[in-house]
Amino acid sequence: MKSPAGLLLSAIELDRASAIPLYRQLYLQIRKQILSGKMQGGVRLPSTRTLSKELALSRITILNAFDQLIAEGFLASRTGAGTYVGDEWEGRGTADEEQRQPPRLSDLSQSMLSLRSSHFRGVSYTDWDPATPTSFLPSHSTYDAFPLAVWRRLMNRHLLKPTKAMLGYGELQGLQALRAAIAEYVFDARGIDCSAEQVVIVSGAQQAFNLLGMLLLNPQDSVWMEDPGHIAARIALQAQGAQVVPLRIDEQGIDIQQGLAECPDARLVFTTPSRQHPLGVTMSYARRQALIDWAAQYQSWIIEDDCDSEFRYSGRLLPALYAMDQMARVIYVGTFSKVLFPSLRLGYVILPQALVEPFCTLRAVMDRSPPTLLQATTADFMREGHFLGHIRRMRALYQARQQALVEQLQQQLGGFFNITPVEAGMHLIAWLPPTLDDDAIARELARHNIHTYALSDYCLEHVLPPALLIGFAGTPEGLAQERVEALARALSKMGYLQPAT
Repeated sequence: MKSPAGLLLSAIELDRASAIPLYRQLYLQIRKQILSGKMQGGVRLPSTRTLSKELALSRITILNAFDQLIAEGFLASRTGAGTYVGDEWEGRGTADEEQRQPPRLSDLSQSMLSLRSSHFRGVSYTDWDPATPTSFLPSHSTYDAFPLAVWRRLMNRHLLKPTKAMLGYGELQGLQALRAAIAEYVFDARGIDCSAEQVVIVSGAQQAFNLLGMLLLNPQDSVWMEDPGHIAARIALQAQGAQVVPLRIDEQGIDIQQGLAECPDARLVFTTPSRQHPLGVTMSYARRQALIDWAAQYQSWIIEDDCDSEFRYSGRLLPALYAMDQMARVIYVGTFSKVLFPSLRLGYVILPQALVEPFCTLRAVMDRSPPTLLQATTADFMREGHFLGHIRRMRALYQARQQALVEQLQQQLGGFFNITPVEAGMHLIAWLPPTLDDDAIARELARHNIHTYALSDYCLEHVLPPALLIGFAGTPEGLAQERVEALARALSKMGYLQPAT
């Protein structure tokens, strides 16, 4: 039953220190309660004298708020009867939320939701916080070692004297200075001989995968994918309607013979040859050449994701696939997310000349290039030698962190995990006893505030033994023992470790 005395409005909270006028605050809060259904249509509001006393406001303030609400139809004034919520809001918000029909989405959106739920089950993005005490997520780098003072100085250089180009929409392919710096870097580090005109700056590798899928694939086209392999890239290509052909990984990399036997005319292959993600295998020279020969024969494409190639701790890298390709079938994708920091949101694509214009045309429909200020700062960071110096420091830092973590894992959990140090990358593979369920273990560890990934999350065909991915880049040497002890305690509570006798 509606109260003849009007509502109490006890939920109204006014900030008298705010720059927003009090009448405006009152107007906004009453409006919000009506729109949310908390104030139903036909409900009487207290008199302005009552509200003035209860809210410690002048009547003028309240009248100003009421006048605005009446003008917009939220309230109605009835002569001699008071002020009421407008009749059109009658019954608003009373419908059961669970009975509401789900939103109508496109087939693409529905497939994306389905793919994400099946491949990222149990993963919370809040767990990606590097400050989480026992995070072993493989994507975590260390941010405290980043040269912020240098970065701030380079950024201020452009902020203090911004040009029209710096404040404008930016070049469609990305800032020319950054594209030139990238072309110079990949020639030095990866043997890739390309011009700045073949480089396109994107907002991270994930955007590159999505754009390349739109550029190269029709619905039902077949795509070779490494299995286990890159989850986000797989979903990006599947979202375009691609039919994924999972290919096993052996000691030489992706199994090309399996691909030729099962689907020789695949439209493209996605591969991580420098350091296979997530297993860490380096593709052999012979296998690389065979992949390029296949692409040339069938006029197919190779998307080469040079995943974590900067962080190699022993030996020399084999040339990039792009550097070996004489038939212009390889597309190279790189990113600054791991080597600098993820929120920079800068990546790049190196394209065969024939794909530059169509890729940029598609890109123009989707968005512009990333913020010019960040591109200019990154370009200076590279051209002035800070980038290579940072990579060398991080290699040494991550190598030491890996060694410290491996020692503790082998010492405390050597009877449970089978672990081998890796030559590159930011994570280890911790193989589990074959009878266990790695997904169930990862889920239960998360409930103990220990965050890692199950290898099975990366697999389409589950032929490998169970394993966990243990990231080491975000664990300082001095914290390795403490964090492994936390992991061991959690596994003990879960019943996987036998008590010491």
